[in-house]
Amino acid sequence: MSEPNKQYTGDGSDSYIEAARKSAEAVKQIGQSASAATGTETAANAASAAQASMESGKAAAEIATGTAAGGSAGAVISAAWALRHTLFKVLVTICLFLLFIITMIVSLPAIVFNGIFHTDPASVDPGSPTEMFAIYEEQASTVSSCVTAGYDYAKAETERVITDGGYDDALSKEATIDHGLVSADYDACYILAAYSVSMGQKNAATQDLRNKLTAVAPLMFPVTYEIKETIVTIPAENAGDEPTEETVQYVQCTIQTFDVSVILPAFSVDPDTPYGQFNVRTGDVIESMATALKRTLYGVMADGKVPPITDVDLTAFLENLTCSPARKELMRAALSLVGRVPYFWGGKSAPGWNDEWNTPRLVTSAGSGSTGTLRPYGLDCSGYTDWVYKTALGHSLHSGSWSQWDNSEAITESDLLPGDLGFLDKPGAVAVNHMLLYAGTDASGKKLWVHCSSGAGGVALNSPTYVKYYRRVTGVDLEHMPISSPVE
Repeated sequence: MSEPNKQYTGDGSDSYIEAARKSAEAVKQIGQSASAATGTETAANAASAAQASMESGKAAAEIATGTAAGGSAGAVISAAWALRHTLFKVLVTICLFLLFIITMIVSLPAIVFNGIFHTDPASVDPGSPTEMFAIYEEQASTVSSCVTAGYDYAKAETERVITDGGYDDALSKEATIDHGLVSADYDACYILAAYSVSMGQKNAATQDLRNKLTAVAPLMFPVTYEIKETIVTIPAENAGDEPTEETVQYVQCTIQTFDVSVILPAFSVDPDTPYGQFNVRTGDVIESMATALKRTLYGVMADGKVPPITDVDLTAFLENLTCSPARKELMRAALSLVGRVPYFWGGKSAPGWNDEWNTPRLVTSAGSGSTGTLRPYGLDCSGYTDWVYKTALGHSLHSGSWSQWDNSEAITESDLLPGDLGFLDKPGAVAVNHMLLYAGTDASGKKLWVHCSSGAGGVALNSPTYVKYYRRVTGVDLEHMPISSPVE
């Protein structure tokens, strides 16, 4: 079983979530005003900080340092926190934490977070999941199935064009250009945000979302075609006869990539109109909400389009690492795939570059919303970590979180070195696990992890906050292993 990028709440945060549920309705209008006034960046940062605090179980004092909001607000908070009165600090902590929780509630799509915070109790489905990632995966799966239906419609349309026009079937099918087959050019977070905004954060329902997306499915992957002719040779029917030539018409159909412009009309949204009573463009609110959702889910922006690391940047990164040559080779291999290989549920590979990556393949591993759909082939999280070790050092970690846990030993956070493993949780403790490779720290001291993430759309280098367990691979001496040549 493969393991997509997941985060889970519940480690000491339940009381905060319950408090947020009870207070959300009472302060919703105030929170909306604050969210509209603070702008997209602050709202997204606040949402990320609140989620990070809940996941880590740390005191809300971290939020009070001002690092989430930044700017003048952050400076004021930091100055206030410098005061010595303990009671004052406690009050500031509580107020700020609630403010960020409220901001998170009103700036995130209701279709995802209503089931947790009950900001619109009348539309809560009692049978739906109550855990953040489970809800998101359910809604993202709904979006995925609707997009798949749109792609299926486009394929059927090419068949109709060929049949109705009486064109040569074999030549026409051979000439078909299918850009939609490998298209992942839709953003589930954006679609969920657009739907929630269209509903005014009220009465958001999965079936309604499905119905509206299904209505525009025929428009998702436009089909264009061009009539062509070719001369074919017709074999002789009788011995001694000469073969003949015949001009045959065929049609070259092109299935275009996903047309994101159909999303807003699907929900009857005009992006240029004001949102609610605020002087804010509806389009900007959608973008802000999608950004906040991504940062809340993954701690970073993740739009499925991670830029590749250049050779120059990769060399500079390796030169700044203080570790053994073997660990540097692990990082060379790991970073070489950033932005180049997509996430694929159940994806594994032999060492070295795989020419099948980024080509369409059916997802056959069970347990994912993508199961049974065509996706660009790539790696899942354990397939990626195994590939890195095999490619760099010829040492297999084997696939799956259980195997990689068993082939490693526990270390402390302070012991981390590039190439060590991080785990979301112990195998079996969560429904779906995730593992990452430690890559050092950035200029500000944040821990960097390189991993194959469903949220980022593939291999990414970022600073997720959900890593709970740190482990070092056994059976290989990373400190003294000789390295003969760089990884290609």
